[in-house]
Amino acid sequence: MLEDSLGAVWLRGEVSNLKRAASGHTYFTLKDDKAEISAVRFKFASPFLPAPTQPLEEGMEVLAYGRATLYEPRGRYQFIVSLVQPAGLGALQVAFEQLKRKLQEEGLFNEDHKQPLPLYPLRVGVVTSPTGAAIRDIISVTGRRFPLAELYIFPSSVQGEAAAAEIVSAITSAERFSASHIALDLLIVGRGGGSLEDLNVFNAEDVARAIYACKIPVISAVGHEIDFTISDFVADRRAPTPSAAAEIAFPDQEDLRRQLQAFASQNLRRVRVNIDRREERMNSRLHEYVFRLPGRKIDSLSQRLDIHLQALLREMQQAMAKRTQALDHARGLLLLSDPRLPLRRGYSITRILGEKEPLRDTARLSAGMSLETHLLRGTVLSSVEEVKTDEDR
Repeated sequence: MLEDSLGAVWLRGEVSNLKRAASGHTYFTLKDDKAEISAVRFKFASPFLPAPTQPLEEGMEVLAYGRATLYEPRGRYQFIVSLVQPAGLGALQVAFEQLKRKLQEEGLFNEDHKQPLPLYPLRVGVVTSPTGAAIRDIISVTGRRFPLAELYIFPSSVQGEAAAAEIVSAITSAERFSASHIALDLLIVGRGGGSLEDLNVFNAEDVARAIYACKIPVISAVGHEIDFTISDFVADRRAPTPSAAAEIAFPDQEDLRRQLQAFASQNLRRVRVNIDRREERMNSRLHEYVFRLPGRKIDSLSQRLDIHLQALLREMQQAMAKRTQALDHARGLLLLSDPRLPLRRGYSITRILGEKEPLRDTARLSAGMSLETHLLRGTVLSSVEEVKTDEDR
């Protein structure tokens, strides 16, 4: 009657008194705060979901599918389990492992894809709730460590059914803002602590793919220090809390100050060593022969200067003599070409009156023509009465 009237049912309860027999059968008690029932899962039953690698454990809350029956040898009823799976948080863990395995096989966790974080990020975007503790912690740590940085908040809810879509939208908005307005050096995505159900939004596949595709380096900062979320595996860097994300993202200004002081001191020592080395070299040079006997060196240089000056003077004199000789020659040529020189010797120049060319041939003359004769001093005008040629002489 028990088996026929009740049929197959689902029971939800906590596993206790777990025993595994050598035969491979599993015996346990399924209970809640009001009742309990003995249960058995035979080794030939349907495998434990999602895979045999998920065994039953003491204290696990499960959903068990099977039939109630009577165990006649002891006269008690028990539950024969054919199918069992984690309930509540256990179901979330199953979904987490399934998605993790899927994304890992697709290569979303590969280290080769992860971007390096900038050393000195000046503009950082934050995807989180604008009223949550996470943004206050990030602002506080940033002001303490690296006040030069500017934070840009892209608001989103971080729990609830709509949270995953809002986080994806905020990441997309941050990328658009970085491309069209101000380039962001880094993006922090996360929230403060909470229950596993609250943090489960960061195990959403859409959120993981949005982080993976983001062009900006991403730090996943989900406030659950012990466990990882899918976002932690996909992001370029994981931080256990939002405060830790700011610690990772920004250098400490005190450390930078100490580094600068050490760098300045190191450079100052190098400069001093260089100066000391050059001073030592200069002192060594001052003790050389040329500085111990400066007078001899000066005398030698003076003598060389005199020699060069004398050679220069000779060259100038020779050049002047050549130029004087050339000038005298030109003057002689000029005197020889002086038209008045023949006049000083008693010669004269005769032209036909009105012409400029001197008269050289009597063939151009005829009786009655007027002539103009130039002497050294004065001019004579005459008229041709008779023309005689060389043949007439």
